[in-house]
Amino acid sequence: MPGMVFLRTVETNRTYNPSGEYTDENGKTNYYKNQVDDFQQDHFQLHFTHSFNRNLNVNASLHYTHGAGYYENYKEDEDLADYQIPLIQVGNETIEISDVINRKWLDNDFYGMIYSFNYKKKKTDFTFGGGTSIYDGDHFGKVIWAQFLGNAKPNHDWYRGNGLKKDFNIFAKYNYSLTDKLNLFADLQYRNINYKISGIDDDLRDISQEHKFNFFNPKFGAFYQIQQNQEFYLSLAIANREPNRDNYVDADPTGKQPTHETLHDWELGYNYKSSVFSFSANYYYMNYKNQLVLTGEINDVGAPIMVNVDKSFRTGLELQAGVKITPKIQWNGNITFSVNKVKDFTEYIDNWDTWGQETYELGTTDLAFSPNFIGNSRFVFSPVNNLELSLTSSFVGKQFIDNTSDNNRMLDSYFVNNLTADYTFSTKLFEEITFRLMVNNLFNEVYESNAWVYSYIYEGERYKMDGYFPQAGTNFMFGIDFRF
Repeated sequence: MPGMVFLRTVETNRTYNPSGEYTDENGKTNYYKNQVDDFQQDHFQLHFTHSFNRNLNVNASLHYTHGAGYYENYKEDEDLADYQIPLIQVGNETIEISDVINRKWLDNDFYGMIYSFNYKKKKTDFTFGGGTSIYDGDHFGKVIWAQFLGNAKPNHDWYRGNGLKKDFNIFAKYNYSLTDKLNLFADLQYRNINYKISGIDDDLRDISQEHKFNFFNPKFGAFYQIQQNQEFYLSLAIANREPNRDNYVDADPTGKQPTHETLHDWELGYNYKSSVFSFSANYYYMNYKNQLVLTGEINDVGAPIMVNVDKSFRTGLELQAGVKITPKIQWNGNITFSVNKVKDFTEYIDNWDTWGQETYELGTTDLAFSPNFIGNSRFVFSPVNNLELSLTSSFVGKQFIDNTSDNNRMLDSYFVNNLTADYTFSTKLFEEITFRLMVNNLFNEVYESNAWVYSYIYEGERYKMDGYFPQAGTNFMFGIDFRF
């Protein structure tokens, strides 16, 4: 439990960033210059397509991705035992703490294949396919420097673990034109997952475990064409999703373990399209069983954990529209109105006076990080051939950072604009070359898009620690795309 240091927090500058901050021997505040996040991915893909005849074709792809990198931290007054560094004896003095610089590494391989057979004839459109993949990820930490290192060597191994995930699926999609105006479709998927985690984490906990899942994910629906440019659709889908690695390793080993989520999704929509105008509306109701959410619970080493809540739902209306204002100016936009709730939510608060936890039954509350309103707009202007200018605007409504619906734990709404200029031309060597200039956060909006909060009780009163992640002000990016 994080009760080693008893402190009371107060509201401070929400844009303050303490990354890399430390205090030297003279009490002066400094910042570690190499507080970095360094990660690289390399992607390799091989695609194959063959048409047996006008009705049947096959597509297949092989893929491989290698990723490796680390983030580096300067830490003050760390317990050597926490890094598996033996205590250092100097005369009659035992050195137990030291400043350290550590690196937490990821080194992973992801590879597999996907395929599909597609058959289309008259009123029938049928696809059969599937895929298999393996994710093999090493998680390990190294101490690259310490004020007191003793007999330990530089790049001392601190922890090491592995996650091996094998994923297999097959599916079949069938679309049938019952009449000239009515289409029925079905989408059936079977998915098998085997997830094995081994080793220890950065808190030196044994995280070894294995999980297996067999999911059946069906989807059914219908399209009805009112006219050639208008249609209604209705669909029902059932989807299952497994917990991710963090859900497993952060779970309290003495508490309830995470399980898979099940979603029932009903959707009803309408589409319209003409030469100058398009519009679509979609109503959805998503009912969850065992959705994984943050509740305020922590594990045995003080890390916040996600747990399954029995009942929750999301429902809303999505609207999209597009207008060709002139031959050179196009506008597209979308808005979403939604309600996102947890039913019968229980909040858990650490009590530093008793070293236990208090529970609060809050009833129906808002799901964290789920704004009730989102809107996007994009104007595209092509003043001359090959040049395209676009202004993209995004509005995100207020959202809570936990599931308590408390306005003191909330991200304010924000409105951000980005400007992009693309110039494209062709050469003999390249089919297409595009120069791209991006001006992000054009009007220097001050906002945060993510946050964390920890609540606790001390001396009979309730307090909170929280941190907000400020986003960059006006910034620029330049890129060049080559297409062969």
